[in-house]
Amino acid sequence: MMMIASVTALLLVAVLWYQVKWAAEFRALYKKRPSVVADVNLPHVGVVLSLRGADPFLEKCLLGLMSQDYPSHEIHIIVDSTSDPAAAVVERVRERLNATNVHVEFLKLCQDTSSLKNCALIQGIHSCSDSCEVFAWLDSDTVPFPGWLRDLVSPLQSENVGAACGVRWYAPPSTTLANYVRHIWNSAAVLQMVTFNIGWGGAFAIRKSVYQKASLATKWCRALVEDTLASNEILLDGGTIAFVPECTMPNPESASLSWCLSFVTRQLQGLRYYHRAWRTVMLFGLLSGALLMLNVGLIVVGIAAANFDVALLAGASLATFGLIAGRLMQRSEQCVNTFIGDRAVGGFSLPWMLALAGPMAQVIHFVALVRAYTLNDVTWRGIRYHIRSGLDLKRTNYAPYASTTEASEHSL
Repeated sequence: MMMIASVTALLLVAVLWYQVKWAAEFRALYKKRPSVVADVNLPHVGVVLSLRGADPFLEKCLLGLMSQDYPSHEIHIIVDSTSDPAAAVVERVRERLNATNVHVEFLKLCQDTSSLKNCALIQGIHSCSDSCEVFAWLDSDTVPFPGWLRDLVSPLQSENVGAACGVRWYAPPSTTLANYVRHIWNSAAVLQMVTFNIGWGGAFAIRKSVYQKASLATKWCRALVEDTLASNEILLDGGTIAFVPECTMPNPESASLSWCLSFVTRQLQGLRYYHRAWRTVMLFGLLSGALLMLNVGLIVVGIAAANFDVALLAGASLATFGLIAGRLMQRSEQCVNTFIGDRAVGGFSLPWMLALAGPMAQVIHFVALVRAYTLNDVTWRGIRYHIRSGLDLKRTNYAPYASTTEASEHSL
């Protein structure tokens, strides 16, 4: 049994080594000085926002989007249906700001072989004028600051950069277990996203020429998600994804544990079907989870068998893993909050909450990995999809979004 405990401890050290390496690469993003691009060199951009339901921060999202200091851009908003509660919010904000470059359309369900978001993005991009050299899109829980679009598009000046994206950052607005679970999971996930060039569709920009060369519209018509698919196509063509630290987008929405499991499963399913990093991420996650659970088992068995050396080694391995992983997360959090300054929300994590929520985040991730590998069905905002393979998908139902009585701070 001591041999098993020793091998397990060594494997955990290897897992930690990779996490330290990825964390260092992530923090290095926030040490780079942003390049300043003159207005005359900035391309005309078509920005697309797809809406189904009125998210808690939709009004702030729209106010920020329609108040960009970018010199030349047009905004295309695709609302799910005429009865969608988001439609009234869009019109109210557009009239308030007298935004003349904003075009609003309702979704045309042209196919049932893709997600509604992909349908909306294809429709929005198709509506963009011929003068657009770059397409960008964002999610309705992204709250853009005045220089958001400028920062997002600037890296595309480099020819080897196929696309640029921001960084998703969940910040606990209150000390609930679910909020911290989501925060811990996301803090670990963004390290792998940066390392493996897994772009985030909450703030994404791509050159028109790259979009056309990769035939993304054709592929999105048959896919669940757009960001991991686009990222993978860019990598296959020899390009890279530029992660823009200035476009780190903090999100203070509240969550539940069931929402966390559903959300993480869907994120991993997108990776499974559309990105070459899936196998690495899956094996690393399963190995990490199995090693941690094995250590817990060794502690129990060691104590039961009065083999306290084994129990002590396993306990020390678990404690070391937790302390180092927690410290890595705190350092990343400090880097992000310092960099984005007054846009930071949620403050700094409480150590005792990290210790409490850390094991639960590991369990959620492990279960979600298994679910992502075994499930072929996804429910996303009330719409069900059956996935036979990455580019063989069937939407099995549709109904206009119906508002709920949930508290306004909860994510849809």
